[in-house]
Amino acid sequence: MKETLTLLLAAHLLGDFTLQTGWIVRHKKHPLVLLLHVGLVTLATGLLLGQWNHPLVWLIAGTHLAIDLIKTWLLPDNLGCFLLDQLLHIAVLVGGAWTWNQAAAEGWWFSRWLDPDQELLMLRAATVLAGIVLCIQAGGIVVAKTVRPLLSQEQFDQMRGVPNGGRLIGWLERALVMLLVWIGEPAGIGFLVTAKSILRFGDIKDSANRQVTEYVIIGTFLSFGWAILTTTLLQRAMLFWG
Repeated sequence: MKETLTLLLAAHLLGDFTLQTGWIVRHKKHPLVLLLHVGLVTLATGLLLGQWNHPLVWLIAGTHLAIDLIKTWLLPDNLGCFLLDQLLHIAVLVGGAWTWNQAAAEGWWFSRWLDPDQELLMLRAATVLAGIVLCIQAGGIVVAKTVRPLLSQEQFDQMRGVPNGGRLIGWLERALVMLLVWIGEPAGIGFLVTAKSILRFGDIKDSANRQVTEYVIIGTFLSFGWAILTTTLLQRAMLFWG
């Protein structure tokens, strides 16, 4: 079961975050765009699992479509609904891996092409891939949806700078935190916090806007905390694979 679940989680994170572009998110209410997204999730699932015509692949495709239909059309775009959406997807993956626990072993990767050492290497790579996406890309969404209600639309508009600049800064800072924790140099995180604080407060020091100041502080600590947490979980997962 653990091999199947590892590959399914990696495929889900890849399909739901890396392959789901901003354009897809903005136009997801269009049926064809939603089908494109589900198709990309299905493609990632079949590719990593090593087989296309399997009940587990179609179960994931069908439930992903149903869950995203409900989320897109009936639920508000906030942190609670995002977490509920992800919990439902993960519940399907766990249930599917439990029911078809030999799905990975029956796929072409493990049954035909890879020897045991290569299988272990693939599982480790899938685990690292899942950890990176969870830390950097999924973390950005969690942080953004957590802090967004703290500001009004007018205040939020005034903070806008380079297009997608905030997102890229978040990705870079979480990637750096992940690297520092991974190589055993967590003390370097303090330097990153200080550097970002100096740069960001330089932008708002004359605004006398306490809400914006607190928004920056909360977002920074959430981002760094998420990166530390997910990297620690990734390290534990890698120990599981030896």
